[in-house]
Amino acid sequence: MKISQFFTKLCFSVAVVCSVSYVSAAPSVIPAMPQLAAKSYVLMDAASGEVLIEHNGDERLPPASLTKLMTAYIATKEIQNGQIAEQDMVVVSEKAWRTGGSRMFIDVGKQVSVDDLLHGIIIQSGNDASVALAEYIAGS
Repeated sequence: MKISQFFTKLCFSVAVVCSVSYVSAAPSVIPAMPQLAAKSYVLMDAASGEVLIEHNGDERLPPASLTKLMTAYIATKEIQNGQIAEQDMVVVSEKAWRTGGSRMFIDVGKQVSVDDLLHGIIIQSGNDASVALAEYIAGS
């Protein structure tokens, strides 16, 4: 390799290293918080437990979709533990069918897969899907 080629490659390498160092040393840009139509919220760093931002974080409110999220969480854990499978078919009870609020609109006696019920809970916020899946996991 000629010295001029070596020098050119060396200069290019130094330029790349310097630019990478400059980019990594640049301060990170944190976007502005979006406007939320929520009475209360808390954003916490999971690793440190530090509250990053909150609005009325100590205000007592009904759990809203927290119950559905916990049902989905428990179902996911049961799948991971091999207790149930995504392909398992769940028979929808009258109790699940009669559950008010947001719904997946599943019929009494219909067989629905665990996977479809999870989608109904997470995407449609289906109370009926949540009750059906909870009954399947707990047995009543």
